[in-house]
Amino acid sequence: MVLKFNEICSRLETWYQSPRGQYLLQQEQALSAQLLDNIFGYHQLQIGTTRHQALAVDSQLSHKIYCNLLDGGEVGLLSEPDCLPLANDSVDVVLLHHALEFAEKPHALLREAHRVVAPQGHILVVGFNPTSIYGLGARVSGLFPGRLWSAAHTIGTRRLRDWLDLLGAEMQSVQHCFVTPPAGGERLFRFLSRCDQLAMRYHLPLGGVYAVRAQKKVSTLTPNRIRWRKPVGARLIGLTVPKPVASPREGEVAA
Repeated sequence: MVLKFNEICSRLETWYQSPRGQYLLQQEQALSAQLLDNIFGYHQLQIGTTRHQALAVDSQLSHKIYCNLLDGGEVGLLSEPDCLPLANDSVDVVLLHHALEFAEKPHALLREAHRVVAPQGHILVVGFNPTSIYGLGARVSGLFPGRLWSAAHTIGTRRLRDWLDLLGAEMQSVQHCFVTPPAGGERLFRFLSRCDQLAMRYHLPLGGVYAVRAQKKVSTLTPNRIRWRKPVGARLIGLTVPKPVASPREGEVAA
């Protein structure tokens, strides 16, 4: 049984409503805010598998775009994630929230994110860690057809680093969370939460989820061969920063 995107989206959204999902979302939001702190720009694009889990909502970038194949929730741009209707070098930050795991062509999706991000811009990848306890459990669960994790293809940070290097992006920082997923009653939940916070404080690379921040390198002056693509039914959106207009001085009349 092959899960379709709308079914994967629905199941993930239901999972995020659970106490464990809510706990993870809070950690992912905190990590995103930490890694994007002091990142300046104007346009921020998030590509996710779900429609309601926005990250970096308090970042300094004022124009935030949420992209998904399905409408609803926070979604403001309906598009195929690996064929975005955005111009080259037009976005300051691209967030991939568990988008690579459930993409049919994860490398193509990462390449598209690299295309639209501006030189010196940043790509933030949030994904499940395949070498963690949680990641191993998800892989075992994925052996059973019809399970949610059977549709996920986890990507380790080493492999992700290789992909980013090939595209011309430099991995700058890696943070982990969800080391000991909370479970059980209230007391056990609090105990595991404290263990999780200690593991995050000392940056132990054992978390079930990682957040990777990479920066797009400045392109060289060597011209590259332009790859033309057929239009996808709509013009490319060229995102621009609005420029301030000087007001006339006192006593002057505007022409």
